Amino acid sequence: MIAVTSVRTRVCATLIVLVAVLMIASTGVAAKVRPGMPPPERQDVVMIGDRLVNVAYHLGVVPRAMSIRGDVWAFGRTLAETSSMILGCPHYIVAKDPEIVPRTLGETGIRRVLIEHTPGFDRLKPFRDPMNAVPMLEKSGVLDELDVTVEVVAFGSGLEPAIRRVGALVGRTEQAEALARAYATQMETVRARLPAAGADTEVVILNGVHQHDTGRGFVRVELPGGYADAFLLEPLGLTNVGGTFVEAGAMARHGFAMVVSLAPLKTIQPDVLVATGDADVVQRKLAAARQRDPAFAEIPAIANGAVFALPAYVDSGVIEYPAVLRRWAVTLAAAVRAK
Repeated sequence: MIAVTSVRTRVCATLIVLVAVLMIASTGVAAKVRPGMPPPERQDVVMIGDRLVNVAYHLGVVPRAMSIRGDVWAFGRTLAETSSMILGCPHYIVAKDPEIVPRTLGETGIRRVLIEHTPGFDRLKPFRDPMNAVPMLEKSGVLDELDVTVEVVAFGSGLEPAIRRVGALVGRTEQAEALARAYATQMETVRARLPAAGADTEVVILNGVHQHDTGRGFVRVELPGGYADAFLLEPLGLTNVGGTFVEAGAMARHGFAMVVSLAPLKTIQPDVLVATGDADVVQRKLAAARQRDPAFAEIPAIANGAVFALPAYVDSGVIEYPAVLRRWAVTLAAAVRAK
């Protein structure tokens, strides 16, 4: 009985400290705002594609209407609530409501459509592709009837050329040149300072989702092969071991394991736990698991205090990518060195 009490006390103390030091997780890093900075110019254009809208925003332009992955890109939802009409994701505007873009063009007087072309636009839902809007618009007849122009921005040959192309299309050539150079410099600096690879360091990413209507939440586990692996863990030489949840019976859906229990963590014994999304949901689930089973205290990530809230990255806010990678590198470097 004494041993159990001691373990519970130690786990409780550990989790309290972790809760106190966890950063507020988000789905990206906000753009810099300075006193006196003018708001973005809203141009009469429909933009289709997250990266396109993100680059335009950093050039000081927002579209009057847009199609983005609002379900995964939090800042995109902010734009939808404050400055731009959201028409749905690139799949919705083609498969669910193919009249919404032509209808919007007719009702608003907008006569320009900019479309992002990125091979593998959505890793988790490949059917979402902005380029599918091209034949949809051609079939609708709106291009000829309303004299609408469609221009494509290719992102497949590197971000800097895409930035310059967007700048030319929205009348921000000088700003685009400065942004492209700044991005290249930031990426070079971040990559040069990445910690030594820690291939034997195992990570589980717990994504918290808060349900506003009910006040409840649930946790998903990000599976190997997704955005976190490609853009964050692989550059740091870390290994995503979340796939064990699927092996234990969890259902895989669009790159995540939908979990009812965190018990597989006791089998995985990860070195690091990363909380993305609504980190407070993850904290509550870990606390509840600890109360039910003191063995959670022996999981290396919990025992060593290697539980961190970090921003998720889904390759929408491409300009923010260097800042996100830097945060992951700085935060996880200590865990890698402790191995």
